Amino acid sequence: MYNTRKEDPTSCNSLPKLAVSAKLLCLLMVVICGAVPSMVRSVRLYNDCSSSQVRVDMKGRVLADDVDIPDRFRNLTIRSLDFSVKLTIFAEESKRFLCFNHKWKLVGSKRFRGSMCQFYEIMVQTGYNRFRSVVDETRYIGFNRKGKPLRGTSTPHNPKCLNFIKLDQKFNIENHNKILAGGGGGGGGAYNDSADSVLRKSPFSKLWRTTTPRIRHNNHHRKFP
Repeated sequence: MYNTRKEDPTSCNSLPKLAVSAKLLCLLMVVICGAVPSMVRSVRLYNDCSSSQVRVDMKGRVLADDVDIPDRFRNLTIRSLDFSVKLTIFAEESKRFLCFNHKWKLVGSKRFRGSMCQFYEIMVQTGYNRFRSVVDETRYIGFNRKGKPLRGTSTPHNPKCLNFIKLDQKFNIENHNKILAGGGGGGGGAYNDSADSVLRKSPFSKLWRTTTPRIRHNNHHRKFP
């Protein structure tokens, strides 16, 4: 006598096939997620208002002043983990994230505090970059003339205090000064371009003639022969 009973597609015999399909699906999802590139840039941020580079010390203080400290405290990493335009700014030497606290003061945080440590990067018409908070579109990173961080705001007394230039981490102010003084930048340096040449090579070089940023030099009082 023949067995005419049809096999139930949800029976135990079909379970191994379903398990294999589920594994393949998970593997495909992992591959797709891993294929999303992360954007990482190692830079220094030069503030137009203070005429100095941003630094983060070991106590979490964020400043943009002329204090004579090792350049490594000015090395920053700007990172985006996915296709999102949300960015994090990380101080490599002090191992801290740039974040706004609950009073909208810029601090260096040992831990990542979510959206309070994320920013949108905006290019303004003059060719400068600005960094706006993801949480509140009216809050920007900015520094006053003395290099102290402003309370996050879009309407400071001087709008240029929100403006930044991204420099290569190998930028050296001594080489920069030598170039302007006609010294040739020391010859063997790994990076001898000045901030001026960085801007000249940018897509906004046409704006250079009318929007030249001022960069403070350590030897601006020096008398040359």
